[in-house]
Amino acid sequence: MRLPLGLLLGLAVTVAACAPAAENIPADVDVAVHMQDYRVLLSTATVKAGTVRFGVKNEGNMEHSFELIKTDLPFDQLPTTGDAKAKEDGLVKQVKSLPVGKVSVVTADLAAGKYVVLCNVAGHYQLGMRAALTVQ
Repeated sequence: MRLPLGLLLGLAVTVAACAPAAENIPADVDVAVHMQDYRVLLSTATVKAGTVRFGVKNEGNMEHSFELIKTDLPFDQLPTTGDAKAKEDGLVKQVKSLPVGKVSVVTADLAAGKYVVLCNVAGHYQLGMRAALTVQ
């Protein structure tokens, strides 16, 4: 069966309109966090103490999470658990599930110190999904 070109184009436009729109990190956040498959990119590695707004976007091809942990340990040397996750001692804020393409805005009152931003889906921390953040 052959469909008229106009009908096919109409169906294509309808399908495109139903696809979920890509979300963007709001412009007014203090730190943009780009969660990619096996790396975390921060728009800045240093912020001032006080209320900090994080815009977290999952730019990867799989589900990720967002954890903000205060620690004196180097960001790539957190102890891990038997289920291939970083221990969450010092956990400040968390988004347990961030689907592909989604954005979450997280606000935290931060004291001066060293923090780690990471994905704690099993194995992701060890594969490089971590970044250092200094609060002054």
